Order: sequence, then C-alpha cells, then structure tokens
Amino acid sequence: MFKALLFLCSGAIIVIIGSNFKDYMGGLRKYMPITNWCFLLACLCISGIPPFSGFFSKDEIVAACFHFSPALGWFMTLVSGMTAFYMFRLYYVIFWGKSYYEQDPEHRRKPQEVPATMWGPLVFLCIVGCTCGLIPFGHFVSADGHAEDIAIQTFAIWTWPSVAWISIVVACIGIGLATWMYASGENPVPDMLKRQMPTLHKASLNRFYIDNAWQFFTHKVVFRCFSKPIAWFDRHVIDGTFNFMAWGAQEAGETIRPWQSGDVRQYAAWFITGTVALTLVLLCIL
Repeated sequence: MFKALLFLCSGAIIVIIGSNFKDYMGGLRKYMPITNWCFLLACLCISGIPPFSGFFSKDEIVAACFHFSPALGWFMTLVSGMTAFYMFRLYYVIFWGKSYYEQDPEHRRKPQEVPATMWGPLVFLCIVGCTCGLIPFGHFVSADGHAEDIAIQTFAIWTWPSVAWISIVVACIGIGLATWMYASGENPVPDMLKRQMPTLHKASLNRFYIDNAWQFFTHKVVFRCFSKPIAWFDRHVIDGTFNFMAWGAQEAGETIRPWQSGDVRQYAAWFITGTVALTLVLLCIL
C-alpha cells in the first residue's frame, strides 16, 4: 500500500510540475501540502518506522534473514538503512530546499495542490499504510489454516538489543543523515563527496549499471538468441502454413468457379464426359 502511495504521489507531482526531473522541483511542501504529508508518511512507512505498516513487514523480513544467516541479516539491516536515507533524500529534494518556481516566478508556472480526485486516493492509501500494520492478518490468512502471530505484534522481541530496535536505530540514522545533508538544500557535503568519490558517484548515478546489464542481457542474449528465432519460426512456419492454406483454398475456388456457370448445356456435357470416363474405367477393371 505505501509503495502504491509513493507511485501515486510521484504521479501527482509530475502532473503539476510537468516533468519528472528533480531540477524542476524543490520547496513543493508550501504549494502541495496534502501530497507533502502523504509522501512523508509513505517515506516513514518504507523506512520501517513504527507504528507504520512498513515497520512490521520489513522487520519480519530482516528477522527471517537473521534466522537464516547473521551475515545476511546485517546486510539487510544495512540495506534498510540505505532505503531510509535515499527515500528521505528524495523527499527533501522534492519538497524542501529552494523552489524552482520562486527562482523565476514571472516565467514559471506556480505549483498547486492536485484536485480532490487525485489527492483522495493518496489520503486513503496513507490511512491504510498507517494502520494496516496493526491488523493481525495471520489470524485470517495463513498457509496451514492456523492463526499465526508475528514476533513484533506479540511484543516478543522488544527487549534490547533485538532486530526491531536495531532496524529502528539504523533507519533513524539514515533519516538523520538525509535530513542533515539535504533538508536545507545548501549543505556542501554532497558536492564534497561527489568530488572526493567520483567513481562511486558515477556508479550510483547510473544505478550501479544494473539497468545497463539488463539491457545487455535482454537485447544481446534474450532477443538475439531466443526472440529472433522464435519470431522467424512464427513468421515463416506458422504464418506461412496458414497463408498457404488460405492461398490454396482461394486458388481452388478460382479454378472450379467456371464449373458453376449456370449453363445447362455445360452441365450436360460434364455429365456425359464423366459417365463415359466412368464406363471406360469399369470396362478396364472388368
């Protein structure tokens, strides 16, 4: 629910701004207050801050990772902290800092809140995201038909240190770093890190080339080795077979069409010819 809320909030922002580039945003909390609060609460959900729904789902995943492997559990804890950092970085870049409109109000369109038909679903999803984590879904739906309580809802792991507390602290650290670096929009630390670590910055800017790898795999491997041969088989064998059948039926119809002329004399001639031919065949056989 909170991921759907994030996507719909992004759509609302793009509708108002007319672009999905952050360079055209900034300071939108003054002009889009409802979207601002919905986006903020969605960020708290995905960061795993209690009592929002993302806290329950995320910590169950992290606890399962710790149960499988401590190394994997700590890795997922780090990933959850990074999630909190980059989501609040996104929030501050869009809704805080210097407004793109205020830099040149005479030549730029003033942002405004989206109509109720758009912010209504945002508010609904926001309410759901804030409350549904408290609903014990394991009492209604389970794999074996028996009610199941997760550890967080039964308050069984709230003693320090526990997975819940550690993940909350890590998420708060991520949120705190993002707030310190991006809330004002004038902190020199991001630019300093960019200059000091250009390789890491370039890799993160290109999403660590994951999209490039998928593009290479799909275009060079899947499309070339699988899709093109299948497309050739479909075009020449499947379509060719049915096209040949259609062509054969059409040509056969064109061939026998003159036989159906409606001329009785022609029909009589064909009848006599067939009778003579049949008689000759019978004589040859006998």
